[in-house]
Amino acid sequence: MANWRQLFVRKSKLDHAKNKKGYLYKLIWLSCISVCIPVILASIAYYFVSVERMEQHLLTESESSLQLMKDRAERVMQGIESESLQLANDPLTMRIIQNAGNEKSIIWHLEFLEKLSLIKNMNGFIKEVFLYIPNDELVLSNDYGTISREDFKYKEDINELLSSTEPSQWNQLPRGTENGFITFARMLPIIGSDGQKGILAFEVDALAVGQFLETNTIILTRNNEFIIMNYFDFFNSTLQQDAEYLEKIYELEGVKTIIKASSNAGRIVAPGIDGNPAQFQYVKNVFNRTYVSVIPEDFISNQFSWIRGMTLLIVFFFIGIGIVLTYFTSKKAYSPIERLLEHSHSLNIGRIQAKGNELEFIKDCLDHLSNEKDKLVLFMENSKPTLRERCLQQIINGDYIRTDAVVHDCNRYGIDCRLTNIVIVVEAENIYKKKRFQPEERGVVAFALANVMQEILRNQQTAKGYVIPYQGAGVVILQYHSELEHKVMHQATLQYIEEVSAALREYLSFEVTAGIGRYYSHIADVRVSYKEAQTALQYRIFPNMGSILYIEDIEVEKKHSILRYPFELEANIIDALERKNEAVAVEYLTKFADLLQNSQSHAFILQCYHILLSSIIVSLEKQGVNMMDIMEHNFFEQLKQKKTFNDLHEWFAEVVFSQYINLTQHGVEANEELGIQYICKYIREHCSEDLSLVQCAEMIGVSPSYLSRLFKKEMGMNFLEYVVESKISEAKRLLKETDKNISQIALQVGYSERNLNRIFQRHVQTSPGNYRLQHR
Repeated sequence: MANWRQLFVRKSKLDHAKNKKGYLYKLIWLSCISVCIPVILASIAYYFVSVERMEQHLLTESESSLQLMKDRAERVMQGIESESLQLANDPLTMRIIQNAGNEKSIIWHLEFLEKLSLIKNMNGFIKEVFLYIPNDELVLSNDYGTISREDFKYKEDINELLSSTEPSQWNQLPRGTENGFITFARMLPIIGSDGQKGILAFEVDALAVGQFLETNTIILTRNNEFIIMNYFDFFNSTLQQDAEYLEKIYELEGVKTIIKASSNAGRIVAPGIDGNPAQFQYVKNVFNRTYVSVIPEDFISNQFSWIRGMTLLIVFFFIGIGIVLTYFTSKKAYSPIERLLEHSHSLNIGRIQAKGNELEFIKDCLDHLSNEKDKLVLFMENSKPTLRERCLQQIINGDYIRTDAVVHDCNRYGIDCRLTNIVIVVEAENIYKKKRFQPEERGVVAFALANVMQEILRNQQTAKGYVIPYQGAGVVILQYHSELEHKVMHQATLQYIEEVSAALREYLSFEVTAGIGRYYSHIADVRVSYKEAQTALQYRIFPNMGSILYIEDIEVEKKHSILRYPFELEANIIDALERKNEAVAVEYLTKFADLLQNSQSHAFILQCYHILLSSIIVSLEKQGVNMMDIMEHNFFEQLKQKKTFNDLHEWFAEVVFSQYINLTQHGVEANEELGIQYICKYIREHCSEDLSLVQCAEMIGVSPSYLSRLFKKEMGMNFLEYVVESKISEAKRLLKETDKNISQIALQVGYSERNLNRIFQRHVQTSPGNYRLQHR
């Protein structure tokens, strides 16, 4: 019977343990599910967001690459076209073409060949330049010299060019293509069409141009179409620009769609060279050149593989960590009080007596830890910055109310209170105006000043002291033995400041001004000396005061005469500005400033400048300038930053007066139409120049984006469209009223002859030559 009872008790204990273990497993499973679901959801969201961003990044990179390729290609192509036009207009070229068989032809040929060699050597993309002379059936080539047409290796290309009606063209000719060349050819003579035509041709290395533009760049020319394509080679093979390969590229559906597209830029999806979908992004320019960037969809998809792998790795990693942590934390959840008591016993180290109530014991331990934490926080606050530097800052700030507290803290932090003290404040001049530092970087400037001042102080024999960076300046408290004569102390102080100024000028290129307070024997009076040094620095507003300002040298007794504001000079300044005579306004400003110096009052001078600025703003409003436009310049905040006489004078003369003229001329919203008319007139008068939106925006004092919107609003077309229209209008006038040839007219309106022909055909629906015949 007893054995059966023991077995029953043992079985009951086992069942209880199993139930307890089963509950633990349930808790672990519930915790694991709670961990896994958020991790999986977050990973799915991360995957889709990453895929979208990666796809957008690839397309953005493609667009940037396309724009870079376009800019580089235009420089190369326009440079070659310009070289061709200059050589075609060269009198020597015309003599060779028009005087074939002349006895001087040999001399002319030699001179011409020298020019060809010079052109080829100056441009690494040009591999050969040749001139075909029809009457002599000769070719002048920089590689072959003078050779007959029949013996020339590019005679087939010459035959094909002679059959063309284009005056100038880029083309891929049979023999040139075999050598990897594209040809820019110009028919000669440029003016007139009598007699046989000569040819001036530039053979350009297409592979070299493609490598210069970007890896895997292909150049196609056919049917007056010029296509430069960057086809991303996802097989990492070298693109061969042979005729068969180029033909295959040209027959792509995406290329044909882009050629027929009416828009100047866009993106399409079409089969690539391997038959798989690819992203075709293109840009067309006014010179009928098309730039295409192709990225296979397979490449884009492959870029996402690492995202998928990384996402799965992160999911498994965090789920694994979650499962492990869940398991151990669930097991520990069964005995929290026991473990907390063990930890409490290990921390109190006999300071807290054990109690029968375990919760009370834990509470006492937690209170003890809280007190220790408060002590640690207090210690860390007292250690930032260093205790000595913090004490000096508090003395300068005037935070101490009782003198004995100052002495106590100084003794505590090792600051000698038995010495004579003087404060020097050093500030750097014009570093923000010179764009070396931003105003928000004052702390960096102060730190640099303090470092140099500390190094110089270590080498001083007579003085010792402490240097701290404070409110954007370097502050030094020099201390001397009380038995030293005042003259000796002052000489040592001046010598120290001169050494600091020289070191800052040599090593940091800082020009500094130092303000020096008076000498005091009590450490509590350091604050008074600091205030005096700051007051001395204010006298930078007077000219020719030097870079070392000692309070006792510059303070003078206040004059008993009544201070008077110079209203007459103010009226003269305003009158000159309203007449837009900036030079006269500056002259009266100089007289205004000279008159203020006689007051010897820093506060009076600053108030007078504030009154003058207020009067200028009132005048601006009377001139019709919108007050919101005036407030955007924040003039009074700028005035606060000016500390010296030169700063104030230059700011008024260079900033305020210039802004006054600019606002009254171009910055008024009521005169928006007048500003656009001014820009339109400028474009029409300077259509031969390279006009930009940024340049025109600066002329009327607005931002480029604002001018673009305003131009569209007022003119009904964008800025570029108006520039092209103005150039076309000027070309029409020259065609009707002058006898200049097409090439000269093209140069006068800022185009090459070929570009003028294309743009004229596009906008006027006829060629410049036909237009002249129709209107004369």
